[in-house]
Amino acid sequence: MQKNMTSGSEWKTILTFSLPIMGANLLQVTYNFVDSVILGNFVGSAALGAVGLVFSMVWLLTAVCTALGNGTNIAVAQFFGAGKQREIHETVSAAYLMCILVSLGLIALAFLIADPLIIGFLKAPENMQADSRTYFLIYGAGTIFLLLYNVTYGILRAHGDSRGAMIFLFVSALLNVLLDLICVVSLRMGVAGAAIATVVSEAGAAAASILYMKHVLPGLFPRRPSLSEFGRYAGLLTRLSVPIALQTAVNSTCFLILQRLINSFGAASIEGYAAMLKIEQYAHIPSNSFNVAISSFTGQNIGAGLYDRAQRGYRATIRMGVGICAVLCVIVFLFDSRLLGIFGISGESLKRACEHLDLLMLFIWMSTITNITNGFLQGAGDVKIPALSTLVNLAVRLSLSFLLALTPVGYRCYFVSMPPAWTVACLLVVLRYRSGRWKHYGIVSGSRIR
Repeated sequence: MQKNMTSGSEWKTILTFSLPIMGANLLQVTYNFVDSVILGNFVGSAALGAVGLVFSMVWLLTAVCTALGNGTNIAVAQFFGAGKQREIHETVSAAYLMCILVSLGLIALAFLIADPLIIGFLKAPENMQADSRTYFLIYGAGTIFLLLYNVTYGILRAHGDSRGAMIFLFVSALLNVLLDLICVVSLRMGVAGAAIATVVSEAGAAAASILYMKHVLPGLFPRRPSLSEFGRYAGLLTRLSVPIALQTAVNSTCFLILQRLINSFGAASIEGYAAMLKIEQYAHIPSNSFNVAISSFTGQNIGAGLYDRAQRGYRATIRMGVGICAVLCVIVFLFDSRLLGIFGISGESLKRACEHLDLLMLFIWMSTITNITNGFLQGAGDVKIPALSTLVNLAVRLSLSFLLALTPVGYRCYFVSMPPAWTVACLLVVLRYRSGRWKHYGIVSGSRIR
């Protein structure tokens, strides 16, 4: 179902668009959560730690997949707002062909970096090395499905359809839970079983998303583009996607370095951090959903030349996001140890996880403002400043973490460094928004593509 977001109440339009995305994200995080619960309780906390240890490496691969989806969303949304159907068709065709080419590169990358990073750089504990390598390589081999899903989802969001994702990810979550029970619990395949369940569930989401798009937007089903048209639109998608990919890739690389620091504080920190990450993913669902919604909303309105409406939508989204953060903070403070204990951790591991999670929730409103502002700027086509803010954020985070590690702060260094880093990143993107320079980055200018 297509939805034009250039008219009507801004906050209602964005909230209505966001709710299905929140539901979809909830399903996605839940099936990752199930992986961790089953691994922690049926295989052991070391298995949970092994998967958590390669989180940043998995994130690196995912960065490219989500970036291509976001780049497709930005281009299609602005073309949709401007009423340029031919350009939409060419963009869609180029995006799907790029999925195949990019997936081959990601598979090769996964096999090249697995051992050097897991064994060499991260210095994974010996009892976690094999499981970490197995999980990462199986996940890397399935990136084609993640690319196809993200691109299809980006096309649908650009047309104002956020409800389809609920269908895709319901299929994915159901497959993941069933396969976890079969592969991990019944067949005792351990970490390999959890990885296979994840990849097959992503394949299910990709297939469901393409079938859904073929049904609701049949005229958009990709066709083979000419070489010249592919080059033109692939160039546009690359220009929009690369800064977003670099933003997340830098993020994942820095967290890879941070993971090494965490590993140096022993198994309690590794296991506690792995469990905390799963709860953190739930906490970020509202801001991630608003990020997606405001990007599509802004793209359509910028394409239509409605700059004031885009700004009103941004302000309304900030108010909604911060309000939800306040509620989540109270809930987590009341139930932190019970939530984290679900993963089978206890003692020192649980203590460290609780400390990290509580501090994160106290400042999550700042991360939410940053995330929403990034979505607005990206939707406007101003993709470089969000990437820069991420780089600055992580530079501050890593510098403080390693400095504080030499002080009595000790193992707390990697989460005490978080609030100052988030503050700097937030100021950078909010000042960019207030400058109004984003108004000059639209990709549609009259009858031409910039």
